[in-house]
Amino acid sequence: MKLRRLELSGFKSFADPVEVVIQDGVTAIIGPNGCGKSNVSDAVRWVLGEHNPRVLRGARMEEVIFQGAAERRALNVAEVNLVFDNSDRTLNLDFQEVVVSRRVSRSGESEYFINTAPVTRRELLAKLAGTGLGTDQGVVIESRMVDALLSDRPDDRRALFEEAAGLGLYRDRKRSTERRLEETALDLTQVENLIAEVQTRVRSLARQKKKAERHGEMLAQRYRVVAGLTRHDLAALDQALALLRERQDALALDIPAARQALADAERARHLVVEMRAGAEAQRAEVERRVGEARVAVTTLEGDLNLSAERTHNATERRARALAERAEAHDAAVRAEREREAAATERASAERDRQAVQIELGLRSQAEGVTRETLARKRAELRAFEEQLQHQAEEVRRLDGERQALERELADLREELAGAEAQRASLARDREVESGREAELALRHAALAERLVALALEADRARHALSEAREHEARLRADRRATEEALAQTVARRDALVQLERDHVGLAPAAAALLGARERFGEGAIIGPLTDFVRARREDAAQAEHVLGEWLQAVLVRDLAVCDAINAWHRETSPGPLLLLPIEPGPSGGNWFGDLLNRVSAEGAAQRWVSALLAGSRTFAPTGDAIVRPNGAVFLPGPLGSSGPLRRRAELEALSDDAQRLQAALDEQDRQQNQALDALARAEREASQAETAVEATRAQERVAAGEADDARRRLANIDRDIEVEVGQVTRLADRLRTVEQRLAAVNTGLSTAELERIRLDSRLGKARARLTEIENEQQAAVERRVHWQVEDAQVDARFKAVREREERAAAAAAEQRSRDQALTDEAARLEAELAALEQQRAAWTEQLAERRASLAELERAQVAAGGSVAEAERAITTGEERLTELRARVEACTEESHRGELSLSELAGSRRVMGERLAAEWGKSLDDILAEPAAADGPADLLRAQADELKTHIEELGPINPLAVEEHDDEARRLHHLLTQRDDIATAKGSLLQSVRELDVVARERFLGTFAAARENFQRVFQTLFGGGSCDVFLVDETDPLESEIEIVAKPRGKRTERIHLLSAGERSLVALSLLFGIYLTKPSPFCVLDEVDAPLDDANIGRFTRLLDEFKANTQFIVITHNPRTMAASDAVYGVTMQEPGVSSVVSVRLDEIRAA
Repeated sequence: MKLRRLELSGFKSFADPVEVVIQDGVTAIIGPNGCGKSNVSDAVRWVLGEHNPRVLRGARMEEVIFQGAAERRALNVAEVNLVFDNSDRTLNLDFQEVVVSRRVSRSGESEYFINTAPVTRRELLAKLAGTGLGTDQGVVIESRMVDALLSDRPDDRRALFEEAAGLGLYRDRKRSTERRLEETALDLTQVENLIAEVQTRVRSLARQKKKAERHGEMLAQRYRVVAGLTRHDLAALDQALALLRERQDALALDIPAARQALADAERARHLVVEMRAGAEAQRAEVERRVGEARVAVTTLEGDLNLSAERTHNATERRARALAERAEAHDAAVRAEREREAAATERASAERDRQAVQIELGLRSQAEGVTRETLARKRAELRAFEEQLQHQAEEVRRLDGERQALERELADLREELAGAEAQRASLARDREVESGREAELALRHAALAERLVALALEADRARHALSEAREHEARLRADRRATEEALAQTVARRDALVQLERDHVGLAPAAAALLGARERFGEGAIIGPLTDFVRARREDAAQAEHVLGEWLQAVLVRDLAVCDAINAWHRETSPGPLLLLPIEPGPSGGNWFGDLLNRVSAEGAAQRWVSALLAGSRTFAPTGDAIVRPNGAVFLPGPLGSSGPLRRRAELEALSDDAQRLQAALDEQDRQQNQALDALARAEREASQAETAVEATRAQERVAAGEADDARRRLANIDRDIEVEVGQVTRLADRLRTVEQRLAAVNTGLSTAELERIRLDSRLGKARARLTEIENEQQAAVERRVHWQVEDAQVDARFKAVREREERAAAAAAEQRSRDQALTDEAARLEAELAALEQQRAAWTEQLAERRASLAELERAQVAAGGSVAEAERAITTGEERLTELRARVEACTEESHRGELSLSELAGSRRVMGERLAAEWGKSLDDILAEPAAADGPADLLRAQADELKTHIEELGPINPLAVEEHDDEARRLHHLLTQRDDIATAKGSLLQSVRELDVVARERFLGTFAAARENFQRVFQTLFGGGSCDVFLVDETDPLESEIEIVAKPRGKRTERIHLLSAGERSLVALSLLFGIYLTKPSPFCVLDEVDAPLDDANIGRFTRLLDEFKANTQFIVITHNPRTMAASDAVYGVTMQEPGVSSVVSVRLDEIRAA
């Protein structure tokens, strides 16, 4: 199988469709850095199924799509095609040409194709398996692999061997199995925890049942105590309400009289306040005028003081301005003299600077001439040195080549003899391996057939298990629904039984009579009529309408008992009471009516019920109306939520429903137990089938691996035989070529040595002349520097004198300006002093007038103050009277309000008491007060008993009324969990066995690949180094899957073993030898070498190209390189350029055709 074309479209920098035709031999891809050469190797990796974007130098898979450039928009799809010649049917496809394609869009999802037919990645890798292609094969060898082999990190080195051994699949399976093993262990732990929890809950539910019974007893006892305590509390509330109402009536008469007296006192006080307001207004006016006069006097006094101060200040400023003007004039004269002296010195410095600059120019010109001469001589000397160095290099190169040719000549003779012996040995090995390969193929085919049959059986077992699980889940859901319905029905039935037992809804007098039935003797009180009447649920409402208040009647033995009850009724006054004596019973005996057939009565009540229902019938038009015996039609209104007959009818219906649901629940338990047994059998059968499939699959994988290994070994032997035949031919040809080249090298070496001696003599003369010119240049530089220093000193003196002259001129101008300003200020101050004296005289006269007016106003102020004081005394007397009356009114009002609040609080207490009792017990206050079984005793004793019972009830904590049913559920759940625990433990053992089997297979594959790579490494090393020895070994042979890998190498003529002590080029050659050795364990139809020759020198490049020549007959090499010798040794060259920024393009050249031409 051969690679014929590589087609790229939209992949990374290849925006336009590009086709690279791959011929036999070596194809070189060249171009400057950053033009997109390595994108070719990335494309090969990607199309063969690489799914790790980091290997492709990216973070996400969609980054392989062209991202756009300066003049190009980004693309949305990238596609790469590999076109293979499949004439030899290496790929198990009936096509002469096979196209493997991969396409990716911006979503990151990849599509794979074989001859345009879509396939999955797994299917593609399966097709490529055994061809030497795939993500775990050495199709691409990069420079980073050289770094990985030379790295100190053992994981980097191991990764290459594991990839060659194809351990990626086994490691993935092992990780998957270990992950399932961890999940199984976690499931087992969770099931164990659940079992412990369920066992604890089962024990807890037994305790909860006893606690629920105790709770019911204490709750009933507390209810009786609370009923007695409620009667005491209500009596105390009624007594307090009567006292409060009497006091409220008395206050209603006192409050109006107090308010009338308060109103009279307020009117008198208002008159006095108006008088005081007039006096205060007059006093305020006088005080305002006094204040204004005082302010005016104070203002005039302040103005006079300010005027005196301003006059004093103006006099001082005038004297100071005259003194400063004299000082400014003297300073201006001194500054002018200093400026004239600085001007004279500046002119002298200007003349000195011009003379120094002329001398400096002459020295710089002379230095420039000398510098040009020196540069010219140095260039001549460098030319001589380069010629001499080139000649010396040529001599060394020829000498090295001669020595290498001599060594190669000896090695070639040895290799020729060894190759003949190796070819004979390989022919014998092939016969043995061919028989073994046929035997292993038959064994693998038998195991594959058995695996297919077991897989079908396992699918059937899994299907049966799935159906059993679904059936058991449906039964469990149905049972849960039945349990919920049964629990609701039983709870409703128990509630109705309790209501029947307590005669809820019975009239208070009838309930009181039943409570005192022992007073009348045994058998005297038979019971309420409702206990002996039965009706169906649909007839109960009509029966209650007809019987009405008769349902509250009590059956008694005879009329004598009625007399005794009458006496008791007059004593206790419990309310209206209806009695039905059995003897003599109802009058008459010919009873009829349609309701008699729908309502039944038991025992002694039968006659009374028949008499009460006789003559009544339903009204046909509506069905719910009743026609009385006298012909009247009774249209009943809506009944309450539940009457006694309807309650008893519902109770009977609920009992029937409970029995029916219990029977259904028992049947569902039986069906669920059968389903659980069937599920357990299905799970065991499925587990056994899976175990058989896994065991057979493991045997099939081992057999397949052994058959593949045998086929690969046979192919390797065939390839090795072809290699050895070609090797013998190449060695003979190479032997003749080396002998001819050695004679030519000896002749060239003599000629080069004579030329080197001649150039060495000319170089000595040139160096002597260069030394003389350099001395002249140094002297010229020193003279130039001397005059540069002189020029700097003169220039600094000139600048300093000029700055001093400028400062003197500025100071003179500043002093003249200051003199003029001070003269103007003195004149202004003279005028200001005259104006201040005139204003001061006017203010003195005004001050005398203001003081006289102020004395007169102060006398009027005293008189107004006396009037206001008299009015204040009258107001004080009125305020005391008002305070006394207000206190009386407020006291009465406050007492009345407190009374109203107390009445509201007592009424609220009664209401809150009723609401609290209704919320706690579900009964109204009147029902609780009518309770015949209420406890008697003092209120304090009853309250203490109620609190104690409440404390005991709270100490019991929450009560679970469904503890029995929950206990049964948890017991069944515990049994199911125990079964699950056993199944999970069995699965865990199976997974552990799978991990051990994977380790065995991976170990065998790794050791086989490692041994082959070791042998190939030693053979390739001899080819690249022309001798020496090397080895690669496991540091810990007992644990090959985790052991570090060590490399030793001793090139010919060196004793070094550790590769880190070799030179950089030698280390690269060692790494290349090992990479080729690994590659040859599973050779592929083509191999991409990405800049692996970058660290090699010319001599090692020659060995590298000879290695490519040796293997290119069987493998196509695509070499990405910058080295000219590698390009020259290639059969075809493709140039990758970026004529457009960011977009790569390809140009091809066939070197073999050029050479032939």
